[in-house]
Amino acid sequence: MLQAQEPKYDAREGRLVNRHTGEPIPDEEPVFVLRAKDRRAMVALTAYYAAITDPAHGRAVAARIESFKAFALANPDKMKEPDTGPRAPA
Repeated sequence: MLQAQEPKYDAREGRLVNRHTGEPIPDEEPVFVLRAKDRRAMVALTAYYAAITDPAHGRAVAARIESFKAFALANPDKMKEPDTGPRAPA
């Protein structure tokens, strides 16, 4: 996983790992992924940003919001409504 694509986490050996600490997310901890092509992602990101109290974390989230905006502007044909379609075969 490119750091430009996801700055906080990396994928290693089938696990999401914090790039800073090297610690994997525990198997029992749920993870929710928002993609830039999701037309509703900005609503969730801006609500999350509004709740942040730590300035450094706020700057990181603000930068992520800007990257989502840039993607949407550059790729209007890729934007779509969110879905939970059928799973691909394992």
